Amino acid sequence: MAFEEKLDISDMINCAANYYKTLQKSLEIEVEAQYAADEKREDAEFFYRFSRAAMVKVYEITIESAWKTMQRWVKINSDNLIHEKPKRELFRTAHQCGLITSPQDWWAFYEGRNKTAHMYHEEIAEEVYTLAKSLNSHLQIFIERLQERI
Repeated sequence: MAFEEKLDISDMINCAANYYKTLQKSLEIEVEAQYAADEKREDAEFFYRFSRAAMVKVYEITIESAWKTMQRWVKINSDNLIHEKPKRELFRTAHQCGLITSPQDWWAFYEGRNKTAHMYHEEIAEEVYTLAKSLNSHLQIFIERLQERI
């Protein structure tokens, strides 16, 4: 008797929903910080850094969930040894299977996730925050294509 594994993407959907809400709020705070009056500049910058840190943490969790979900889908549907291969191969295979549009972008997102432990460097914090904001459309496409294929 064969066992067919069914992919549960509910955690991925929850992570994505949290990502979208956090992104929306973070972008609002970013705009407020840009236009803050001089007397409110210090508070605005604090809230910007605070929301940036929250966005980066949510990004880290979302990327983690996404690549693990991607890996499980590929293992079930394409390559049952994908877990033994490098992450770059996972993103290439996911692209070949039509789950994602750009393996290079997903590799950059994964590398950005690895940098989240170094948020104490302002340059790295801004770099990862920028990556976190650019995940939006890629994540939407991934989830849509994933839902079509399960």
